[in-house]
Amino acid sequence: MKSFEAKLVKAVAEKRERLGLSIRALSAQVGISFSTLARIERGDGSPDTNSKIRLLEWLGEDAADLGHDFERVAQVHFRAMKNVQSGTVQSLLRAASCLKDEFGADGDDVANGPVPVADAEPYPELSKDQLEAIASKFRSDLGLSETDTLEPLEVEVEGVQVIRLTETDCLDGRTLRKLRDDACSEWSAMSLPLDREMEMWVVLLNDCHTVERQRVTLLEEYWHILMGHKLTKVSRVAEAYGRTYDSAEEHDAYYLASASLLPREVVQKAVTDGVAAPVLAKRYGTSPQLVEYRIKRLGLWREHAGKKVALKKE
Repeated sequence: MKSFEAKLVKAVAEKRERLGLSIRALSAQVGISFSTLARIERGDGSPDTNSKIRLLEWLGEDAADLGHDFERVAQVHFRAMKNVQSGTVQSLLRAASCLKDEFGADGDDVANGPVPVADAEPYPELSKDQLEAIASKFRSDLGLSETDTLEPLEVEVEGVQVIRLTETDCLDGRTLRKLRDDACSEWSAMSLPLDREMEMWVVLLNDCHTVERQRVTLLEEYWHILMGHKLTKVSRVAEAYGRTYDSAEEHDAYYLASASLLPREVVQKAVTDGVAAPVLAKRYGTSPQLVEYRIKRLGLWREHAGKKVALKKE
């Protein structure tokens, strides 16, 4: 185990014993499984990045003696490109601080301390049919038929405020110019919980992107919230740490967004009728790539591509 990791584990064990906590009790507080935490304390392996950040958060001021320059993990979800630059992330963090001051409830500092995840249930595996049914009910609740188009930018979700980048007065000029001009292609949205229970949110939407991209981006963020996903995973983005969702949650949010925009029955009929992906995309306000994603996920690519199959004749 490396020097820093060894000092971290020792500091955690000393504080745990000083507070009279069992490993199981600490596990519940920091959101690391009992078996993983026990293995780390035994020295059977080094903590991964996620565990290190959670333990550093728990140590708080006690972490100062470790000689590690640690900044508290930002309680935000970045929807950013893989090549996002450090300056862009720092601008998003400044924007998050501004939005929290403007819209957050007094006295509820969500940025202080780790997210409570002790009672979180494992994320359930949802089948394709279940996801299709959830998307279909969502459209029905909005009063849409199977063939109606959906405009996500006109959808309102209780407890969620959507702020368009170019329409807010919250950001200072430098931050706005960075996110709007220099870094427009590097990020799509940022979601910020306003309370520790993650029931109230602000979504900063990059409206410098095409409307088609904004639609699916906003729906993804909505679906994370509507499905009760929690920012419990720590991820390093550029030079900062942020909270993110489990990979299965990311998959489901994107699937639900695409299914909400492009109903299964519409895609099936389009494939049967030989409608090209760009034509269907224009009709429903999406990108051709999203149409192709739906076709593939519904198992209709062979029919869409016109690939004939037959048994060999002897």
